[in-house]
Amino acid sequence: MPGYYDISDILMEDEAVSVAFHVGANGVGLLDSGTETNSVEKGAKIDLPFWLAHELCRRRAVSITIPSCFGQKMKKDVQADAACVDLGTRYPYFYEFGCKLFPLDAKA
Repeated sequence: MPGYYDISDILMEDEAVSVAFHVGANGVGLLDSGTETNSVEKGAKIDLPFWLAHELCRRRAVSITIPSCFGQKMKKDVQADAACVDLGTRYPYFYEFGCKLFPLDAKA
């Protein structure tokens, strides 16, 4: 597991993921560029950095949508010929991000 000061881990956790809020949240309106208020309504879908989305998901305030780099197209490419798929060029933190994302029960 990467350490606290590992720059690769810091950069990976700063990647944006799409989330849907299950509850309204006051004081976080700056996260949603589409609103003029300082709150996010229940059901709002916005992009958040993974480190924040991870914590909100653990608290059951949001659900995370699986990024496209883990979608059906990538799955088919890997199933067709895994030796020819260079995951590092498609997404530099593919393995590490997947290991942190999938235990959260992300939705496709």
